[in-house]
Amino acid sequence: MGSFEFEGRSVTFRPGDTVASALYRHGVRTFSRSLKYHRRRGLYCGTGDCPNCSMTVDGQPAVRTCTVRCAEGMRVERAGGWPNAERDLLHVTDRLHRVMPVGFYYKTFVRPRFAWAVAERVIRRAAGLGALPPTASAARKVVRHVHVDTLVIGAGLAGLEATREAAASGSVLVCDEGLAARSVAPGSAPDPIEELRTAVASLEHVTLLDEATALGVYEWLHVPLARAGELVHVYPSRVVVATGATEEHGVFPGNDLPGVMLGRAAAALAGPHGVRPGDRAVVVVRTEEGVQHLQTLIDAGVEVVATAVSPALVQRVPEGAGEIVAGGDVHEARGGSSLRSVVLRREGLGKRFECDLLVLSLGLVPRDGLARMALPGEDVTVVGDAALGVGIAEPGGLDGMVCMCEDVSMHDLEQAWDEGFRNAEILKRYTTTTMGPCQGAMCGRALSCFAASRDATPAPSPVAPRTTARPPARPVTLETLAAGVHEIVDRRTSLNELHVAAGARLDRSGGWLRPFSYGDWREEYRAVRERVSLMDVGTLGKFAIAGPGAGDLVDRLFPCRIDDLEPGRTRYVLTLDDAGYAMDDGLLSRVGAEEWFLTTTSGGAGRADARLRNLADRLGLDAHVLDRTAQWGAINVAGPLARDLLERLADDSIDAASVPYPGFADLSVAGVPCRAIRTGFVGELAFELHHPRRRGPELWAALADAGRDWDLMPHGLDALELLRLEKGHVYIGQDTMPDDTPAKLGMPWAVDMSKRWFVGKRALERMGELPMARRHVGLEFSGGPRATADLRGEPLLVEGQVVGRITSAERSIVLDRPIGLGWIRAVDGGFPDRLRTGSGATASVVTTPFYDPDGGRMRG
Repeated sequence: MGSFEFEGRSVTFRPGDTVASALYRHGVRTFSRSLKYHRRRGLYCGTGDCPNCSMTVDGQPAVRTCTVRCAEGMRVERAGGWPNAERDLLHVTDRLHRVMPVGFYYKTFVRPRFAWAVAERVIRRAAGLGALPPTASAARKVVRHVHVDTLVIGAGLAGLEATREAAASGSVLVCDEGLAARSVAPGSAPDPIEELRTAVASLEHVTLLDEATALGVYEWLHVPLARAGELVHVYPSRVVVATGATEEHGVFPGNDLPGVMLGRAAAALAGPHGVRPGDRAVVVVRTEEGVQHLQTLIDAGVEVVATAVSPALVQRVPEGAGEIVAGGDVHEARGGSSLRSVVLRREGLGKRFECDLLVLSLGLVPRDGLARMALPGEDVTVVGDAALGVGIAEPGGLDGMVCMCEDVSMHDLEQAWDEGFRNAEILKRYTTTTMGPCQGAMCGRALSCFAASRDATPAPSPVAPRTTARPPARPVTLETLAAGVHEIVDRRTSLNELHVAAGARLDRSGGWLRPFSYGDWREEYRAVRERVSLMDVGTLGKFAIAGPGAGDLVDRLFPCRIDDLEPGRTRYVLTLDDAGYAMDDGLLSRVGAEEWFLTTTSGGAGRADARLRNLADRLGLDAHVLDRTAQWGAINVAGPLARDLLERLADDSIDAASVPYPGFADLSVAGVPCRAIRTGFVGELAFELHHPRRRGPELWAALADAGRDWDLMPHGLDALELLRLEKGHVYIGQDTMPDDTPAKLGMPWAVDMSKRWFVGKRALERMGELPMARRHVGLEFSGGPRATADLRGEPLLVEGQVVGRITSAERSIVLDRPIGLGWIRAVDGGFPDRLRTGSGATASVVTTPFYDPDGGRMRG
């Protein structure tokens, strides 16, 4: 025995109890209030397929208490009622159906325009399944990735049999959202399941995971499993869906009263949990399983006053089943705060029975949502009850709750149909049926049956499909979905250990772990400007592009002129999207007649790879793209003495004629084969040495040793920030906006509009006819804070109105004045040249580059 706290009182529980069964034993009958009308809701399905038993457990709202095992000291409370769920004054909304019809949100709050803003706050406070705890600390959840031959979802008889078959040909992972066999209601043969489970668990290459919920089946058979404390990403070659079936939801007036219960819930209470679900019961039996549920209730001492049974099962009804109503069904359930009587109908005649429990065993509906998420052609097999056909059923009575999650009644569906919403999918969207927490597990079939019954088209009805199944198949916390975000996978260059040994301060940039400084970044800056320095740029994206269509590919992708680029020469390129916006930049080198080499920004390699391959496929070009980012390292040798340093180690000539600017040459440096590309990002003579990754440490050490007498030192991203800023070079993403065009960035020279076609040209032509509303500018500051870098992100103002923002700022060491970059909007048809920052400094618009404007130093 143990106990937990329920709304200020102690509730004891027995071994094996769920929270719901323990509360039911202690007399709790109202488990929740409905979302819209605040109707009382009692225990209904017992299998986690409906929203009725949702409560807040240990601060977590919307927990399905019928599937959660009791634990010592847990705190449980109901949500959704005011002042509480037992005595809820908001229940008055149940009397306001006429003023709150289906779709009333769309109709009522259209005008005046402020009405919805007010109503939304009221609705949000009145609705909901509980509040998130504002002070709760996040639990540490881990993420795992598992690759198997076969994933079996569901550990019932069908799932375990499928596991045993699959184990003969490969590895198998079988998961179940509960505890297999131990959560099966009487009548479902738990003993054979337990025996088969024991046999399967002993098989080689079989892994069983209890309490692991499959959330969805994504493209390429990716199935995430939610477990306590972890998220398991499974990548199987084959999926077997053995998720079983749920009992059919009955639709009739009063069907959501506390005391109306599905057979499996009632039998689970009466059997494993030893709780009588009621004193006097009416039972509806249409399945063999329902007969077994009926027997369980009788054995538990429940007085069955009447049993409505299908004619084929009349002879199977046990003694003690009360009055037998062969072929009868439920016409109406009556009561106030709970069930008081049931009217059974047979051949048009009704009879009322006093009772406090109505048990429904109407049939089975397959839990096939996961199977319906799979794409055509994927290896997904459905077995057991999950493979049952849905069939055609009665659409329900004249009224009653179809969707208990969203309080949608049969009357609401009728009204929506009359308004012209005559398709199951649009009925779903208009009425929100199947859009609640149960994701249509209870109401999905009822919605399709309703649409089919109203459609005059011969079967199969085109207006009554099963609505689209979407993940997550079961409710899951965002905390679980975010599992692993703290486990950052750092990409590292081959020089990482050398940086650590040199005392570098490492941090993340563009998905890589990179050195920001090795000590005093200002000294690193001076090494570049005055002597020579090294920088690890192995993070750059690197692509070999070759084939007969390679020239067409780069010509169509980049907006600049390509056909005049000679072998051995390099050109700066912008990458645009179809809207003409700048997405990335880099250097394009022509290697030969049908071969090119492209470098991109460190964070843009993945996008560049996808963009190149996609365009080649779209245009049907015979071009091959090879991503060399991981295979090649790169070291930037920069500074006035860069050529002198390389001359000490190179086996080839590296004079201006041999390695021109902008251009490249393949040569050997310290015995390491390198592609040396002349660059100008830091504004000094510089050579990017692209080389085989594994030889990076060897090359770095040779360069460092050769420059020792010049006090060579490496530089990191902190020094690079000022070096590139003095040259006015933008960082795509930091200095740019998502809708920046080359013209806005002041780079019209990077686009050749005379080309016949390139990605984004149509958009640039259209935008070229419009006045420019915003542009990127260079800035100089005066009267601002001493730490100029603090200006980054500040607004730019004209007469108190915000017209721009500072994107980069620092005090230039070589110029001895504060400089920056930013963007400004046009004011009265022109661009201002003097502005104020948010902190009161004066900002003047100036021409860039700030340093060495004619580029003589980088040309060498």
